[in-house]
Amino acid sequence: MANKHLHAFVCTLIALLGGVILPMPISAQTVDSDVTATWPFDLGTEGQTATITPEDGGECFNSNYVLLGSNFTYNGMETPKGDGELTQTKIQSKGKDSGPTENNAIEFMLSPKSGLTFTPTKVSFVSTKWGTGGGIYDIFWINSDGTKVELATGEKPARENGEDPTGQVSRKFEYNVTNASASNGACGLRINVYSLDAGKNVGFANIVIEGKVEGTIQQVDRYNLTVQVSPEGAGTVSVQPAGSMTFDENTELTLTQTRNFGYKFTGWSVGGETVSTDDTYTFNITEDATVTANYDKINTYSLTYGATGGGKDYMITPVPAPTVVDGKNMYEEGQEVTLTATGNYILDFANWSSGETTPELKLAMDADKAVSAAFSTKLDCIAGWDFYTAAGNGRTADFYSEGNDATALTLRNEEGVADGWLDKSYEKDPNGYEGRQGVVNWRTDGLGKYYWQTMINASAFKDIKVRAEMLFNYNAYTKQDVEYSLNGTDWTLVGSYNLTEHKQWTEEEFTLPAEANNKEAVYIRWKSDTSSKTDGTESANDGIAIAGIFITGTQEYIDDGVAPKLVSTVPAEGATNASANGRIVLNFDEKVKVKEGTKATLGSQELEPQVSGKSIMFEYKGLDYSTPYTFTLPANTVSDMTDNLITNDITVSFTTMTRPVVAKDMFDFIVPNDGTITEALETAAKREDKSKRFYIFVKQGDYVIPASTSEEEKVDGQDGKKYPNPVTTLNVPNVSIIGEGMDNTSFVNTVPNVLVDTKYGPQNVIEGLGKCETFSFSNKATDIYMQDITLKNGLKDDTGRGAALEDGGDRNIFKNVRLYGYQDTYYSKNGRYYFEGGELRGRVDFLCGGGDVFYNGVTLAVCGDGYIVAPGKPKQYGYIFRDCTIKGDNYNGTYKLGRPWGDGGEPIALYINTTMEIQPTAEGWNEMGDGWPARFAEYGSKTAAGTPINLSSRKKIFAGTHENNPILTKEEADFYTIENVLGGDDDWNPTSLTEQASAPTGVEIDGNTLTWDDNQYVLCWAVCRDGKVIDFTTEPTYTVTDANAKYSVRAANQMGGLGEAAEAQIATGIDEVGTTESGKAVSTAYYSVQGERVGSSYRGVVIEVKTMADGTKNVRKTIRK
Repeated sequence: MANKHLHAFVCTLIALLGGVILPMPISAQTVDSDVTATWPFDLGTEGQTATITPEDGGECFNSNYVLLGSNFTYNGMETPKGDGELTQTKIQSKGKDSGPTENNAIEFMLSPKSGLTFTPTKVSFVSTKWGTGGGIYDIFWINSDGTKVELATGEKPARENGEDPTGQVSRKFEYNVTNASASNGACGLRINVYSLDAGKNVGFANIVIEGKVEGTIQQVDRYNLTVQVSPEGAGTVSVQPAGSMTFDENTELTLTQTRNFGYKFTGWSVGGETVSTDDTYTFNITEDATVTANYDKINTYSLTYGATGGGKDYMITPVPAPTVVDGKNMYEEGQEVTLTATGNYILDFANWSSGETTPELKLAMDADKAVSAAFSTKLDCIAGWDFYTAAGNGRTADFYSEGNDATALTLRNEEGVADGWLDKSYEKDPNGYEGRQGVVNWRTDGLGKYYWQTMINASAFKDIKVRAEMLFNYNAYTKQDVEYSLNGTDWTLVGSYNLTEHKQWTEEEFTLPAEANNKEAVYIRWKSDTSSKTDGTESANDGIAIAGIFITGTQEYIDDGVAPKLVSTVPAEGATNASANGRIVLNFDEKVKVKEGTKATLGSQELEPQVSGKSIMFEYKGLDYSTPYTFTLPANTVSDMTDNLITNDITVSFTTMTRPVVAKDMFDFIVPNDGTITEALETAAKREDKSKRFYIFVKQGDYVIPASTSEEEKVDGQDGKKYPNPVTTLNVPNVSIIGEGMDNTSFVNTVPNVLVDTKYGPQNVIEGLGKCETFSFSNKATDIYMQDITLKNGLKDDTGRGAALEDGGDRNIFKNVRLYGYQDTYYSKNGRYYFEGGELRGRVDFLCGGGDVFYNGVTLAVCGDGYIVAPGKPKQYGYIFRDCTIKGDNYNGTYKLGRPWGDGGEPIALYINTTMEIQPTAEGWNEMGDGWPARFAEYGSKTAAGTPINLSSRKKIFAGTHENNPILTKEEADFYTIENVLGGDDDWNPTSLTEQASAPTGVEIDGNTLTWDDNQYVLCWAVCRDGKVIDFTTEPTYTVTDANAKYSVRAANQMGGLGEAAEAQIATGIDEVGTTESGKAVSTAYYSVQGERVGSSYRGVVIEVKTMADGTKNVRKTIRK
């Protein structure tokens, strides 16, 4: 401040004396020192800066920054595998360039202060390439005057897998700089990366620039630049020079705008005045400045397109590609889009839904549009793989006939061991493998040891042909045999590929002998002839590849003249414990179909069938307890695929379970009316009689639970700091936590938004079991009941282990509960636990721990290519899955069912009658450390269509020598019932507690009074207005405040769980509404719900009364809109 005042005084004095003075620096600093700028470059994001040493060297530069060419994007960070390797920032190529350009440069820049120059003496950096796909570096020093000094050209980084001549997984590049000029402005290291395929990645770390800074720092004025975008979010602006937004006077600044989708750039403005309409605006800064990039909104429209006739949506290509917004393909008004439909080996393009028959369809986007491409069958396909979608070993067919949706392609050896391949599908690598989408053997444990195999169901086909393309690169046998078998053991040669040149695809088609016609199981494999010569580039990898597999035939069903046979039913004939709300399941010995319009009867109910493969299911509701029933499916309604009908009625007689009368009771605590969930659990813990159940109800809402601020409860972070505890703990028994619905009621905990670098990549600072779970049940939290709620962990995906629930209790029940996490979503300890319905989401070991857990009809939502379970020590039976469903987007053939956690020989995981909408890898299971399971196995795994999944390639050996039988027998599978697994010494039966109260009957509203029938099996009733719970009552009547609203009633079972809602009907005062009509009506009259006669055109709720010829009356209620 003193220097500023002195400068002003001197200037004023000289002016008064009539003198002239040029600006002179005050306390000018002369610099002559060696400095080093180091970018660790390990964060994986833009905006990373260098550290300048010695410390005062940083005072010599206005800024330092990194510039990334437009052909690249930041793609996170990764550490190559190996001791002492550095974490690198990865950059991903958008497209393959043939040489160095501005667009494929990455620059590490320094900007010395005015009056100083910087002269480099040495530069270095570490780099790695991930995967194949080329990648060449040209390396330069860029002087501030735009000239450049060539340091190296044609360099290549090391591969992350160590396949480098030096055997390294990263390479250090180091160059002395001898011919660079002294730069008085922005200068730095440029690395041009070209000849890198689209989607491929290279990484950089520890970029070091050494040099000398010299001169006298000029004390020039500096000004601030503020950049605005109007409206906010319409675009982005980059500033050169980058870095600090404070600049020396007269610095030339270049601002470049990039508009966002849905906006049009209109120009740059300063002080409200437009200064330029070009995308780039350049000016010299002479004062603090605010520059605004202005935009106008553009209309945008959606384009929906798809394929019919057996085609896939990806067989339609839009140009230009759409911008995806909220899952919709969006374009700006005025854009012209060309859709191109492309057929394949088995399908031809036929026409567009708009009538055009040319493959190209041009659309002007002036409104939302929808169009479909119809494809016609060229060849009858049994199973085919075009390798467009990403998938691992065991990928199911991309095209398939009925009964072949489970057909999978497996890379395996003679012992049946399946293992991974190199995926060159379009989604995984758009460049494919030598111009084709396919898969590469790539094994390193012996040429020809592994081969591709599949099994098809050809029961409806004859004249079977096998077509595929094969190629070799690197080492491979040049002769590849195609063989078939009818039992998977005895093989017959049908033809061979003779591959004469590497990197050249060869197409062949072979016809199977007639003995393969109409066989339910036909095995086909593509196997190296190990007596042939090897060729290709020397490598340890088996370079044989396969693409475009299509197995075709002539469709022909064989009629055996025999009707399907009923094998079993649920409930079983004569069962005495059937639920009042459930389903009838009929299982047959072959695939069946049902005549259109067929209905079964159960008591007074009519039930509609749902067919899945060899099973037919019928949902029913509202049966009386302790009552015998007979289910009847009429004769001549069920047949096999060749119309052999079952000519007798199918009947199943059973009795519903006996239920104890439930004492009426109300909820003890309602969230949020009475407080938070934390306060609810605290109240439950303080109650005197903990043997009495404490009922908590949670109204609709997405609740964020704040972390505890208690100093005593703080959690140790990996950075040495302490953080608020995000865990909500329950440590008392007999508590019910009931939500209003799994999809509309949720809890998530609050975790710090702090990541630390680890060997697994960036992880949350408090990730880990026992540190950041959303809810934790202690060993005292027994007999807990949860229903209709979602528990979500606050960790972001792929940032560590974060349980939604850590359960240390016993006899705990979860009905229609969603646990949402990524790794270790549910952590069980040493109790017995029961899940019924609901959804469990995650990627890595998302169901893990000990005890015995029975998963009944649960949806397992896979969100990555990880492992569903990691079971540890069981009480006795481990993790049992029955009638569950596995689903997930784009993970077919990439995930594993599980891996063993803990001591060898203890973990158990059994999947029984699992519907796999997406299939795991062929081997199904994986290793973890040196452990091995007591049993990892399946029974009855099937596709969504009910087709059995071939389990022959499932993993049989763990930890090198420990055998595992991965297939359960029917007798073994039948043993694992809820009673056997969870009964224990106390005969615990969780299904008696999850039995849902039937929907209330007789629900009517008359004025302001809502009434319904009483029920002795109901705890209480929830009164709902417009679909939301507003109150509870133990009496079958309730006074409403708004008679015009829509009301419904839900019944709570003995644990508090709410059942299906029954909508209130308006009371009419007219009896016998809905009587059976018989004969011909002689007159018809209409009445309002108030009993007043109205005309036939009256709108709303109408009571129709028909007088029949025999004098009887038929009365029914209708709604006319």
